[in-house]
Amino acid sequence: MTNNAVLGRSAVAIVLCGLGAGCGTPVDPSLPVYQIEQTDSTHPGHRRTTISTAAASYVNDFEEHSLQMRSSNPQQAVGRGPMGTASVFAIAGQAPSDYVAVDMGSEMPAYEVFRNASHPPFDWRHAAFQSMRSAAPVGPAANKETTDPAVIDDVLRALREGTPASPPVTAPPMPLTPPIRPATAPPGVYAILLFSDQLPGVVFRPSFYLDASGQVYLTDDLRLTMTSTEQSFQATWIPAGPLFARWVQTP
Repeated sequence: MTNNAVLGRSAVAIVLCGLGAGCGTPVDPSLPVYQIEQTDSTHPGHRRTTISTAAASYVNDFEEHSLQMRSSNPQQAVGRGPMGTASVFAIAGQAPSDYVAVDMGSEMPAYEVFRNASHPPFDWRHAAFQSMRSAAPVGPAANKETTDPAVIDDVLRALREGTPASPPVTAPPMPLTPPIRPATAPPGVYAILLFSDQLPGVVFRPSFYLDASGQVYLTDDLRLTMTSTEQSFQATWIPAGPLFARWVQTP
């Protein structure tokens, strides 16, 4: 067996939650208890996480990997995890029969978007997005927002139609030091938040990478690889279009 493990954010959090006794928040014991199962995804480098009761089943796989709640603090608990704590929540703007948020964290909440297995995946390739925000905390694009449809379309067109960079772009690995923070991306890798009226309460979250030479790349498939000593993010990086590349590098 290899020491390498390719994990999504949910997979890493499940491991951490399984080791801690304080996951989630005590909740109404009459709420249904969801069981959690992980299997290999049909998409290379991903894991398929399923939560289920006798009445419903929800999944987090490749199609949900780039979805994120708009709110970081859901309030309405609709289910419990195997440890008996509040871990399944309604998402404001979404029917719980379509999407729920699942707390996959340990000491700190870490919510992931899960889709009802009978509900179709969100088709970002044909969705209309009204606004976009950079999640970079520093630099010229720190928390920068736009409603310019040309800039937004430049991102979507690159993700839909762009040719992956050759040779592949590789973000630098980062050492693992306690406390382990597997969601911490390497320098230059940041999320882009795209907001659509067709997906209330949830955002589409691809990523961009600004390398040391000033080149900008995009991906909707950022994956975490961990060994015993370091973590690195793998992705199929696509060169960004000129409008987004300029937007992300100017105040």
